[in-house]
Amino acid sequence: MKVLLCSLIAFLCVVNAFAANVSTTKEEFCSDRKDHNYFKELLEDDNNRLSFSNRGGLLNGGVCWWHSRFQRNSIYLTMYNPDLPTPTDKEAKKIISNIRKGKKIVIIPGFDNFNDFSRKYYSLIQKELEKWQRRDGFIRQSWITGLSGNYEVSADELANKMDNLYDYVVENTNIAYQKLQLEGIEAHAWLVIDMKKTYNGYKLIVVDSNYLNARTHEYTYGDTYFEYGLSWKFVPYTEQKKELKRLKKVIKKYCANVL
Repeated sequence: MKVLLCSLIAFLCVVNAFAANVSTTKEEFCSDRKDHNYFKELLEDDNNRLSFSNRGGLLNGGVCWWHSRFQRNSIYLTMYNPDLPTPTDKEAKKIISNIRKGKKIVIIPGFDNFNDFSRKYYSLIQKELEKWQRRDGFIRQSWITGLSGNYEVSADELANKMDNLYDYVVENTNIAYQKLQLEGIEAHAWLVIDMKKTYNGYKLIVVDSNYLNARTHEYTYGDTYFEYGLSWKFVPYTEQKKELKRLKKVIKKYCANVL
């Protein structure tokens, strides 16, 4: 029994050590990203997601669009060096800004996962998300996208959207950013990280900024809308595809000379 227990403890230590050492060097970073399911697997792990849910923002209405985009940027572009000292607030602000911009690979020192980093620097990340929201809202007027789209469509249209989403997420291995057009002028957002075919539709696995855990939503052929909570109707619209293409280009350039 003692031998079995020691073997089990040793095995668990090896597993934990492996999990803590994901993408700590350029070679590991580039090798990891050759696996098309790597990003999905990262987002399925609580350790790689933001430690806080959607909150704050203009009129305390949240920053869900930017929370989701920041989360996706972090999955594609960050790597970790836990052996280095943790960043100062000034250094952390620069790291957070670079993640938001999504134009370069970002090394996070002093941590081995994004959840711990975001917990320590929550207030700095929240400020960056709110600044991002203000700039997009007032300068780029992206709030207009929250007024476009319908919260209910024909069964054929929604079926087509779900079939296309499956191709985008599963066949082409993308993390999809979707705007959720709710009834009225409200719009939310989530990340679709995986989909499973069912006998009469699809199961969506999503990271929703209103929750800390990954969640599932069911779609059945013939539906004309999804339901959010107990009463909100909504239709999801895949957006920010160009942003994802840019993230992939950054990775491709960074890994160009890595065998």
